[in-house]
Amino acid sequence: SYDETIRLWDAVSGQSQVILEGHESGIHAVVFSPDGATLASGSYDATIRLWDVALAQHQATLEGFGAHVTSLAFSPDSQTLASGSWDCTVRLWDMSLSAVVRDSVDQDYTRWGLPKGAQVRLGKGSISGIAYSPAGSQLAVASSIGIWLYDARTGAEVALLTGHTAPVTTVAFSADGNMLASGSSDQTIRLWDPANGQLKAILKGHAVSSVAFSPDGNTLASGSQDGTIRMWDTISDQPQGILDGHRSSVHPVTFFLARGLLASGSYDNAVRLWDIASGQLLATLAGHADWVNAMAFSPDGRMLASGSYDNAVRLWDTISGQLLATLAGPEDEIHLLATLIGHGNWVDAMAFSADGRMLASGSRDKTIRLWDIGSGQLLATLAGHTDWVNGIVFSPDGHILASRSEDGTIRLWDANSGQLKAILFASGYARAMAFSPDGSILASGNGDGMTRLWDTDGGQLKATLEGTPSWGVISVAFSPDGSTLASGDRNDDIRLWDVRSGQLLNTLYGHREDVRSVAFAPDGNTLASGSDDETIRLWDVRSGQLKAKLEGHTESVNLVAFAPDGSKLASRSRDGTTLLWDMLPYITPLNPAAKAIQASPPLPTQTALLANFPNPFNPDTWIPYQLHAPAPVRLNIYDVRGALIREIDLGYRAAGQYLTNANAAYWDGRDHRGARVASGVYLSRLQAGPVADVRKMLLIK
Repeated sequence: SYDETIRLWDAVSGQSQVILEGHESGIHAVVFSPDGATLASGSYDATIRLWDVALAQHQATLEGFGAHVTSLAFSPDSQTLASGSWDCTVRLWDMSLSAVVRDSVDQDYTRWGLPKGAQVRLGKGSISGIAYSPAGSQLAVASSIGIWLYDARTGAEVALLTGHTAPVTTVAFSADGNMLASGSSDQTIRLWDPANGQLKAILKGHAVSSVAFSPDGNTLASGSQDGTIRMWDTISDQPQGILDGHRSSVHPVTFFLARGLLASGSYDNAVRLWDIASGQLLATLAGHADWVNAMAFSPDGRMLASGSYDNAVRLWDTISGQLLATLAGPEDEIHLLATLIGHGNWVDAMAFSADGRMLASGSRDKTIRLWDIGSGQLLATLAGHTDWVNGIVFSPDGHILASRSEDGTIRLWDANSGQLKAILFASGYARAMAFSPDGSILASGNGDGMTRLWDTDGGQLKATLEGTPSWGVISVAFSPDGSTLASGDRNDDIRLWDVRSGQLLNTLYGHREDVRSVAFAPDGNTLASGSDDETIRLWDVRSGQLKAKLEGHTESVNLVAFAPDGSKLASRSRDGTTLLWDMLPYITPLNPAAKAIQASPPLPTQTALLANFPNPFNPDTWIPYQLHAPAPVRLNIYDVRGALIREIDLGYRAAGQYLTNANAAYWDGRDHRGARVASGVYLSRLQAGPVADVRKMLLIK
């Protein structure tokens, strides 16, 4: 919208889910990474923004362009992002570092028939489209002078495909990589063999602004400036039909075959969903305030992202299975019902509840706001702080919210009712907070150098852990069993405390500057710390000995976090990067299947498909889930193109948790014929009565 936001939508209920803010101008391109974890958006503000899809949070901003970003494409392994711009450059970005790994350079293109001695830049001419081949070996770039083919691994030019009599506006590879389609305003589509650069066919009909192959490669859809979409048979090279419904130029078109859908965006500000088989218009998704000119389905088909000149990217939920029944006709439109806007000043703190249903935001307007993620509705405004709120944390069960403020207090709130439970006073502003695993204790690191333990039931001070008075405590973390507390301070030190007695167990020395973050591994035996000295250190909790020093960031490390099984560590830095570290050389990961289950666990509050383990896996994996109510349960496995690989009928199951290898669903990595499937990303889809849920899995051989 004109408020420069990105919005997430539920396409079934029409509820606004989340707003993502950042771009300062219209959005020209959006694309999901093949693993579904990241959404990239390119804008007229000459930046690319990377978004964490699961958390709907901004990850990084990629800059350096001389003009607006027109096109984006992820490599099949999600490790590289290719971008094209009107500054006539193509850039390849390393997603692990968000850094340019290969940029455009001046080259001699006389062998392409250009004037002798001409020195031009990679992808000469304004770039309007970019696509990776399915194998990731080739990169096709549409420009004002033709289609450039590059070796995606080395950046070497492979071919320049010419023949269009007007600028090329779009390119797309077929799913098998054997065909490349290019569209132009010269009212033709050209089909090429990318292996040898030979022209295979010319399709004539309308001025083409976008093309997309169906996953089986037998159908090509083209969007046009005349407001229509044409479907072409790529075997006979004949037209199949015309989809007519947009009131202005159709720019992006994209398929999702597993649902039998074609999505189209237009300069009439709308996104339309079509039934591929019948050509019928199923729904009009309205909400953008300006031209829709970028669109992409997520790999699992749960989301459709649309980008617009209104500066907004919207994510639409398409996976419920109720879409065709709920949005029954072409007049059904989805309207924006709510936005997460309400603070009167900057938002400095945010936290999700453990179940992901609630978001808390703290602001310099001195308030905390509680939001329902599902509907986008404001649940409560928590007022009372007399200065800006700079920290928020939920208790593990989600029932208590702790907020810290520059007014020198911590406040405990009932997250369900919004009522104030207690005000905690301490000398020195609180700079860090953490709940114990059972939620009974809140630890606060304070500017006076002390760490305090508070009873979260009555708000009483349980203990003051004496540190160095002249230095502030800026990070705290409990061990998984709650017996040990780690605190990091501005004196470069880390202290380990016995929570029950309040006694100092050990002091860990080694960092040369402030310790910004501390985190225990899931087994409790290893502690990770991040510091302003740009390093991460791993410590043996029992002995206090340094196990490893991890270097790679170029600025302060302000966050470290372990994966749930301890196999990986993520670190975030002020240098704008997030790095993922392999922990296998240092610790033994937990086996989720070996975790004990409580004798009488509470019934789940919702039916959900959970993350498979191990993941990545080879050759087999367990797929846990939970049921809020008894239901017949079926699990289907799909590849990323939407093709059904395997059906697993689990029968009628009682309400409860199915979490270990004793009761979770099991997939042996074989298809319905018993053959081993290839390495790649797969989708597991749980159907439990009327509820459906989807997650991705990665098989690596």
